Formats: sequence, C-alpha cells, structure tokens
Amino acid sequence: MRLLFDVGNTHMVIGLFENDFLKTWRIGTKSFETEDELYSHLYSLLSREGISENEIDTVIISSVVPSVNYILEKYASKYFNVEAIFVNATQLKGMELKVDYPREVGADRIVNALALKKYYGNNAISIDFGTAITIDVVYNGDFIGGAIIPGINTQMMALFSKTAKLPQVEFKFLDYTVGKNTIDNIQIGIIKTVVYGIQKLISEIKKEYNTDFKVVLTGGIGRSLKGVIKEFEIYDQYLTLKGLNVYYDLLKGDNK
Repeated sequence: MRLLFDVGNTHMVIGLFENDFLKTWRIGTKSFETEDELYSHLYSLLSREGISENEIDTVIISSVVPSVNYILEKYASKYFNVEAIFVNATQLKGMELKVDYPREVGADRIVNALALKKYYGNNAISIDFGTAITIDVVYNGDFIGGAIIPGINTQMMALFSKTAKLPQVEFKFLDYTVGKNTIDNIQIGIIKTVVYGIQKLISEIKKEYNTDFKVVLTGGIGRSLKGVIKEFEIYDQYLTLKGLNVYYDLLKGDNK
C-alpha cells in the first residue's frame, strides 16, 4: 500500500493507494512542525479507514515546500520504517524535460506531466489551480514547459491586504462582465481575466505547435471552473497523485 503526498504551499493532498485510490485527505501544509505532529494528524485518518502502519510499504512525495521535506522524511522513517521517495528531475524516466534548466522543474509539474502523458495522451496541457497556477505542456510525449501565474486566491488576498478599502471576497465566476458593485468588480477583474487569459494562452499554444492539445484542469478551484469556457471540460481531481504513482512505477521499472 502506498501513501502519497502532494505538498503545496497552502495545502497538502494525501492519497492512500492500493491498485486504486482508497482515500484522499487534505490538510494544511503549515499545520504541523514535527514528524510526531504529522503522525497525530494522520493516525486518526488512517485509523478511521482501518489502516495500520504496517500495511504501508511505500511513501512517495511531490513537494514544492522544502521546509517540510525533512519532517516528511522523518515521518516515513519513524512510523513506516521506509525511506521516503521524493520526486526529482534527476531520477525521471519515461519522459524528457525539454526545457532550459531541467533540474529547476518543480516536482508537482513533473508528476502532472507524467499523468497527462499516461492518461490523456502525448499532447496535453494541465492547468493546476493552487496558490500559483501552473500550466504544463506535454508535446509528443515530453514536457516542454508552460507558464506560472499567481493563483486566484493569491491575487484576491494581495488586493485585500494591500488596499485600505477593498473587501475580501469569495470565489465566484459571474455570468456577466460589467460589475455594478465593488465585490462584483473584484470577482470579474480577477477571476475572469485569469480564466480568459488562460483561454487565450491555450489558443496561442495550439497555434504555435499546430496541435490540438487535450486540456485538463486540476487543483481545488479547478473543480469550480469546470465547464465555464469550452476549454475547461475535463477536471481530474487526482491528476497529481496519479502522476506520483506513474513516477514510482517508472522508477521501479513497472509501467503497466
């Protein structure tokens, strides 16, 4: 049984995998400071599913937060007696990173690209809505780069924290484009410009490579944006966790 960690700047998604996903959880990345605190979080979650520590023999981690990596490493060693496997570009198999500096590609982007290739074909684009929005492009089976955008909530919080009178607003995609009040103005100004900007970017990528890429949304907010424009039709909640499994299988030479 595998325990998978997708560690983001704000939240980490944890998956339990055995032939298929048995359960997933989401906890705050900064909600623990030691391996024992992390254990206290996860012990009750695993216990509710009737899972004991000795059933888990693999811990695989995609992390964009270096400060928690040591804690995760100690957690795997202390409570499962295994060495945590961290995704990194130097051990990547089954795909080339055709970018200027392959070692700089984030672990989350690597596994998203692997999942795209396996589940959606050799020409696909993922849009991962998190603290930052990462757009990853797989072309002819290899990762060729993409784009990084400040996340929607990140932009909203920046506006709220840096202005004296503008309020904090909820995430909502409106069906009109001219706001009649301050909240509408912020929602339209941030959310719609991000969505339509991504739509234009996808159009330009397709034109530049003369390829009809399959587009896949993931990340928490991605679910809310499914279907709002024609490009946003596919939402895959487990894209990154699936990629962690693909990475591990390729690493161990099993790519069934």
